Amino acid sequence: MQKRIVIVVFIVTAAAIVLLSLNKGYFQSEQQEVVRPKLVIPNSEGESKEASAGMNIVPDDLVMTSLVSLNPDETLIDVVSADFSGDGFEDQAIVVRKANNPKLQLAVGIYDSTTEAYERAVSLSTEAEQVKTFSCYGLDLTGKNRNALVYQGFDSSGNSVLRAYFINHSEAGGEYSLQMLADLKSNGAIYLQQEDEESYSGTGNSPYDIMVYSSELSGHDSSDQLQTIWSWSERAQKYVQSKQTKIKGSSIKKGELAKIQDGTVKTFADYLNGLWYRTEGNGGGVRYVFFDYESGQIIFLLGDEEEVYNWQNSTLHYRGMHISTSNFEIENLKRSVDVSLIDLEQIGILVHDDVSMVIKEENSWNGDYKKLKFSDFYSESFSSSSLNSSYINNLEAGPRWKMSDGSIISFSGGSYTSHSGEKSYSGSYISMQLEGDSFIQFKLDGDRDAENADGGLSGYYLASYPPSADDGSKIDEDRIILQPYTVHLNDTSPSSGHPLILTREKD
Repeated sequence: MQKRIVIVVFIVTAAAIVLLSLNKGYFQSEQQEVVRPKLVIPNSEGESKEASAGMNIVPDDLVMTSLVSLNPDETLIDVVSADFSGDGFEDQAIVVRKANNPKLQLAVGIYDSTTEAYERAVSLSTEAEQVKTFSCYGLDLTGKNRNALVYQGFDSSGNSVLRAYFINHSEAGGEYSLQMLADLKSNGAIYLQQEDEESYSGTGNSPYDIMVYSSELSGHDSSDQLQTIWSWSERAQKYVQSKQTKIKGSSIKKGELAKIQDGTVKTFADYLNGLWYRTEGNGGGVRYVFFDYESGQIIFLLGDEEEVYNWQNSTLHYRGMHISTSNFEIENLKRSVDVSLIDLEQIGILVHDDVSMVIKEENSWNGDYKKLKFSDFYSESFSSSSLNSSYINNLEAGPRWKMSDGSIISFSGGSYTSHSGEKSYSGSYISMQLEGDSFIQFKLDGDRDAENADGGLSGYYLASYPPSADDGSKIDEDRIILQPYTVHLNDTSPSSGHPLILTREKD
């Protein structure tokens, strides 16, 4: 009996020692809070309410590490690495969102080689709120071999914002401060235009101009725009206005404009949906831009080439919409597309690729575009029946046609054969007239899955000829555009999928 009592006392004593140790460690951790760089999984727009409340949903392979200490109320959005202090060591700028504050915040950590740690040197609040339209980077903006901190985005009113700073260090006080280099805002687009960076590097002359497009507000019924160029001034130590040009546009009545711009992205996106062609000839063939809001894609077509971009985010502005996109195959390749109304049937497009790419001239996709319509090219005397038969006759006249994905197709007697790499397909086709428009129905032979049959045509397509590259008032019969359609008993409507451009291969 005495032996059992000794065992019980020993167990109770051991448990008390364990509990005492745990409590001591707990109280020590309460008293000595140490802030260290930590691994943070960012929230992004479009997540569920539960995620924004703390249940972070992480896409595959997306993990960012902040080497700059985060405050308890901050959520990491993005990390940018560059030498902002000019000491040869890589620093880190972090984009964060604070609790109960919609505006994105920036904090810069300067690397201290003595302590081998990142000192949180400066913080600033941006005017941007949307993550997907926000970009931050380090750039030798002034040509002095010194990186500036640059950010771009949109404020709550839909205005474009660009700001740039030098991060200065006081040897006397040891403190860091921000020097404003550029502070620009516009109801249109803002772009950096780069010349030859190597010829400017280290000279103190900037290889960059800042292009600002804004609406001419003197007449609200006019679509005139102002193009303002801001250039680096060594004397003023900031960007100053160097040139301003008025870009004449056509008039748009308020009532007509209100139908397209009712304040919602979807209404304007529905207006854009479809195939647009560039009206000015540039010697390189006709350029097309296809907007597909429902499928979330914008496709750039030129000859046999196509570039597919994912439609990520949209922001309305005074005369149109700014669209942020990423390449379908290379997600890190970003492209912004700014669309402005010129008149009810014409838009202006400004395209800007990632700033890390050298831009020596304006983007070749920039220009005025019109939506592709039959009435632009075909007179009433050219009946739909004769036009419908012309497509079939033209296809069968061949000898072969090439699609933008590289597939080679030949047509003969209502049957077609298609070759794509080592794969080959065959099928049939018939022409039809629906609601006065010309359609071609394709059908794959056998029970093939049309969605997985690269180079195989299946389904209904609205057929049309594009304008000629030499004369925009004429058609180009060496190309046929096939736009996927859904055909119902009483009507037709565009379906998901981008247009196919067949180009004649000549012997």
